[in-house]
Amino acid sequence: MLNVKDLCVDSKKMKNNRIVDWKPPAFDSLKFNVDGSVVGKPGPAGVGGVLRDFNGKILCLFSYHMGILDSNVAELWAIKIAMDLCLSNPMITGRSISIVSNSKVAVSWVNEGDFGSLDHYNIINDIRINMRSFGDVEVVHESRVFNSFADSLVKMGFSQSGDFVEWGDL
Repeated sequence: MLNVKDLCVDSKKMKNNRIVDWKPPAFDSLKFNVDGSVVGKPGPAGVGGVLRDFNGKILCLFSYHMGILDSNVAELWAIKIAMDLCLSNPMITGRSISIVSNSKVAVSWVNEGDFGSLDHYNIINDIRINMRSFGDVEVVHESRVFNSFADSLVKMGFSQSGDFVEWGDL
């Protein structure tokens, strides 16, 4: 079994010779940083995410190999998986959650009327339905520099042997 503590990395990372911190959510809220990436256009895709509370405590990690996708669809899958995980755990129900992606395109498709193309309709519609079911959840964009942990989980997802979901202590 995967140990969450073995995957934890320092929340401070060097970026262009300056320290970049993970941004915590508001008091008593949760934040699910997600990422999706592909090698090529389209190409092998991986997705990953990390759910933390306002103190930075890791509550959930995921990483999946997604087959061949384009980058926007990989980002959408990362958002959908985070949303599905939140809905699957009764300990999270009723909490305020921000699902954070570094993809402006995916975030705008989820939050606005546009679906990008009809090829994206099903996944975006599923995300929107889940958001309404959950209640206090938002999908927002945040700069890539605050998403390094989720990015490292994506890299694990490029291989099928990297597939996992791990819940921490809630």
